[in-house]
Amino acid sequence: MAAWNKGDLASGVCVAAFGLYVTVESSRLTYVSEFGPGPGFLPLWLGMGLLGFGLCLIGVSLFRSSRAERNVPGSPAAAGRALGGWLALMVAIALLPWLGFSFILALLSAFLILALERRSFLTAVSVAFGLAFGFQVIFALALGLSLPSGPWGF
Repeated sequence: MAAWNKGDLASGVCVAAFGLYVTVESSRLTYVSEFGPGPGFLPLWLGMGLLGFGLCLIGVSLFRSSRAERNVPGSPAAAGRALGGWLALMVAIALLPWLGFSFILALLSAFLILALERRSFLTAVSVAFGLAFGFQVIFALALGLSLPSGPWGF
């Protein structure tokens, strides 16, 4: 039997409701202008993303197994993991000009998955490569925007 997490359920409902509101309101704006995306383009996609993530959070909170969580909020282990993630992000930001966005994103993702989430090496490398490749495809190829590159050009 599933144990409901009331905090996650309430958060999911709030995020989904806000996402629905943003989606409805942004649908009234111009989606495409004569020069490219209009003022409704970004808010519409953000609203749909928020709605989707809110629904996912509702589903996870309703159907999560009743076994104890790995990290109890407020425990020293949870605080250490949060601090480790924050420090990794600060190091990644500091190294961004020298290593480039794609490489830093891959390294940061792999570290977070390996060290903090304790997942397999294959999972970490797959997600890291997928994120770096996905960002490159979306921003550089599809939108024609340049991401900060390092000395190797990526």
